[in-house]
Amino acid sequence: MYFSFVNPGATCDDFTRQLVELYANVNGTTDDGDSGGGSGGGGGGGGGGGERDKRKRFEVVHVVLWSNVTDVLDFEDSFRAHVADLPWLVVPNRDYERKTRLTRRYRIKAGVPTLILLEGSNGSVVTRGGVERTIADPTGLEFPWRPPHPKAALEDGPLLPCGARDSNEPMLHEELRYCYKGVYFSAHWCPPCKAFTPQLVDTYQRIRERGGNFEVIFVSSDRSEDSYNVYTETMPWLRIPFNQEERRRKLARAFDVQAIPTLVILDSRDNIITLDGRTELIEDPEGLNFPWTNRLVNILTEKYATSLHDAPAIILFVEGEDYEIQFGESVLLPAAQAYRRDQPDYDPNYDDPEDDMLQFYIALDCETSDILREFIGLDDAVPLLTAIDIPRGIYVVMEDGAEISVDSVQQFVDKFLDNKLPINKITAVHKVSKTNEHVPA
Repeated sequence: MYFSFVNPGATCDDFTRQLVELYANVNGTTDDGDSGGGSGGGGGGGGGGGERDKRKRFEVVHVVLWSNVTDVLDFEDSFRAHVADLPWLVVPNRDYERKTRLTRRYRIKAGVPTLILLEGSNGSVVTRGGVERTIADPTGLEFPWRPPHPKAALEDGPLLPCGARDSNEPMLHEELRYCYKGVYFSAHWCPPCKAFTPQLVDTYQRIRERGGNFEVIFVSSDRSEDSYNVYTETMPWLRIPFNQEERRRKLARAFDVQAIPTLVILDSRDNIITLDGRTELIEDPEGLNFPWTNRLVNILTEKYATSLHDAPAIILFVEGEDYEIQFGESVLLPAAQAYRRDQPDYDPNYDDPEDDMLQFYIALDCETSDILREFIGLDDAVPLLTAIDIPRGIYVVMEDGAEISVDSVQQFVDKFLDNKLPINKITAVHKVSKTNEHVPA
């Protein structure tokens, strides 16, 4: 997936030319390629016949977005000029809904060209750092740049104690085989890192005081060893030595780290539990839900509310008492389990759900729920069982007076998935859609 912008300066145009060359090299369509029959550096609009297409290793889907464009009449002409003679696929200019969903799903920053490599078989992310990989490897010798498994880098030498650790003894990764691990990418020069580190220290200590088997490994992005030494004095965990730059680089690649601070949570076998431990910790500073493994039924928080723009959800609104939360889990969980059994290829540990992957939430009486109710147009009734599909601009409510039970929830979910329930339009979404007929996303 290639996201580029019209009029952000020359950055996108420069990278597009590099991507055209990479596309040609990887697919063997350059003049000196080893497959023969290539007719130039990649600007030829995909000519060359079906045989070559069948052998393609790399296909690009181009999403053109807008930056600093003020003249409405220029939109279509600018789009056509932007994609002219490119040899790959492009999302239609006026398919605003799909472009918006893709932009949200992959968290695209305005004005910055972004190349995300996906597995063709299942759409899972190989790397979000395609731009950096292309610049570093312009001929694609190491394409598709699959991240190495982190275990080799974690095992490649000792883990040293930080300054605030109880013990001064270094450890080997093998000694952590029974631990949950947090791999923490951070730097002293980074203001968000300096703000997050004390929060991580506090949660780390709380988890360990409760007997939690948790260790953190610090991977520095500091620019000097002096800064590194000052920073690690405040930390009570382990660290990768500063002079092992290649080891640190391999870990950053293994977890596809694009920004800091990043906290990756691993299980005892070094399988990824979550790549977004920072958000999990901020939402759960006590660490009560640690190690933050994926749950089939979640409390609707601000983090989860943003995902509603990408995927449909079954949401049970309740007041928020403990017994109501327990009730919500008891009636939603069987339906969630049944649904996931029908989705054998879904891996909840890796980032975003598919666009049509149904989520299950309990919404408590809080600001997040109030904002959602207002956006959808729901009244304040509780308990209230709903199916909300913001991407499609629709919602469904269980009929008034119906008992909410395991069986009735399952029937509600089945009928929603089969499109057999009366739907309501989300007015706010449809207002936006009408606006988008004239103003690009």
